[in-house]
Parts: sequence; C-alpha cells; structure tokens
Amino acid sequence: MRITLKHIADKTGYSISTVSRVLNGTNKISLDVQRRIVQVAEELEYPFNKNQIPMYSNGTKDIVLISELAHGEFYASAYTGYFNAAGKLDVNLSLISANQHEKSLFDIITARIQHQVDGIALFVPTMEHKDYKKLLEDLNKAQISIPIISNGLIENPILPTITFDGYSGGFVAAECFDQRNMKKVGIVKGPSGKAESSFRANGFKDYCMHHNLEVVWEVQGDFTFDSGYKSFESFQHSIQQPQGIFFSNDLMAAGFSIAATNAGLQIPRDVSVIGYDNLPVSYQLQPNLSSIETDFEELGRLSIQTLLDMIERKDRLRSTLSLVPVSLNRKKSVG
Repeated sequence: MRITLKHIADKTGYSISTVSRVLNGTNKISLDVQRRIVQVAEELEYPFNKNQIPMYSNGTKDIVLISELAHGEFYASAYTGYFNAAGKLDVNLSLISANQHEKSLFDIITARIQHQVDGIALFVPTMEHKDYKKLLEDLNKAQISIPIISNGLIENPILPTITFDGYSGGFVAAECFDQRNMKKVGIVKGPSGKAESSFRANGFKDYCMHHNLEVVWEVQGDFTFDSGYKSFESFQHSIQQPQGIFFSNDLMAAGFSIAATNAGLQIPRDVSVIGYDNLPVSYQLQPNLSSIETDFEELGRLSIQTLLDMIERKDRLRSTLSLVPVSLNRKKSVG
C-alpha cells in the first residue's frame, strides 16, 4: 500500500494541509505538532527530507538506534544509557524496532536511510550470531551511504563495533574468587553461538588456567532467569561443588540464588556468586549480588561519538573494535 499524506493526517488528527506544511519545511507550526507528524511519518515510512524541517535543520545530528524493543532491566538500562548520552552530545536519538515481522533487519535499515538520518546504531543482542554476521556482511556489500556502527560482537568485525570488554569481566570474576582463596569454582555460561558468551567464559577460564583454579562445575545457560534457577539442580548433584560461581548475566545468577535460598543454602556461606551487568535486580536480591558492572551510558556515548566522528570525516565503513571497560561491583554475595 502506498502511504499518502492522508494516512498521516488520519493517524495524527491534523489536516492534510498541516501535514504537508510540516513535511515541506514551514516554520510557523508548533514544535509539538512537528514532532508528532514527523513521528507518524517515520512510523508509516513515508519518504521525506527530515533535514528541511526547521526543528531538525539546526545542525543537530539525527541518529537512529535499532533494537529489539524487548522488556526487562537489561534493555531498560541500555536504552536509558543511550538516551542520556544523546542528550549530553546534543543528538536527536530515535529508537526503532527491529521486530517487524514482514521485514528483514536489512530492509528496516535501508528504509531508515530514506528519511535522511545521519547515522545508525545496531543493538540486537538476541540475534543469532550467524544471522548477525550475514547482516553485517550484506550491509558492507551494499555500501550503505551513511555511517553504521554495531554494538554486537562478532569475530573479525566488519563494521565499527563498540561493545563491553566481556573477556575482562570473566577474568575479574575469577580473580575475585582467587583473592578469597576459592580454588574450586564453577561457571554458568550464556547461549552457545553468542560471541559475548564465549568471551566472558574464556576470560574466566583463562584466569583459572593460569592461576591454578579448578573449574569443577560448568553448565550451559541461556541468559534467562529460568536457566539459572534450573542450574541449581545440577549444582546439588555435582560430584564436586564449587566454592564460587560466575554467571554470565545477572538474571541467571538471580535464578540460581533464589533456588539455593529456597533449598536452605546461605549465600555466601555455602557458595559465593558473581553475576554480570550489575542490573537493578542485583540490589534486590538478599544478599545483594556481586556483579560485573557495565556502563551503558558510556556504551551509548562512545557509540554516538564514533558515529559523529564518521559523519564529520565522511567515513562510512571501518572495521574497528572499541571495548568499553568493565569492573567488579562487589556486594554481599561473595564471602
């Protein structure tokens, strides 16, 4: 179906002439009306030149963040960090859903370019690794005319990639156990095939290998609360029970901690626990969960600044990798 001015007028409640005047760049209409009409025009994918609209023509760059728009603390923290960074960098940031059933992510990205955006950031952590790699390869081959950066990690990045230093996160978690003389440790990994999962696990295991810590228990999780909860059954029946366990995210650590508490164990007396992401849930658990802290505002700042630098240099595609540092926020779940 071809989208017309009438479709936008019907959805916004404004007249066709008002819609036309806004999209053609008149400056005699209130900012609230302009914002609403532009929002609906973008949602309906009506082609127009955003830069000719007064509120967008003051030199402020227009960046689009494409993500799954999923619920939960992880996504809420990520989006808040991005929008906080955008405000400080004086950038117009729009959040666009990657979950459009009739369209591939490649089509969604190319459709955004018709709206004269200045740059695109991709934050799609649930996308399968092989699919994400193919998407980046397709974008590279298509020679997209605007800068695009990725927050998803793949081996040998194709596009500029900004992500957290997961390897160091796992390394620091093992170091914490070592400093407390815990020589028998365990790990609950994230989904197989996810580069982030592999790097976190590799950092943990590499420290253990080089510092004489023994990984006596290892379970494959999937980043969900349920997988963490279910891992406790495996823990109960393990031949050797670890003194400390590293979970590749906070949700799995929370699931395990609640299952352990329900079974009568005390954390950290019976087992110490470290999660990853330092989400609000880490403060809601009793005892509070020690966790690898990820600074989502810094991720957003570095991502947006990279796009702004690329816009300034007219540099479209560079296969660089920038790692955002992480640190351990130690709370009461480690003895």
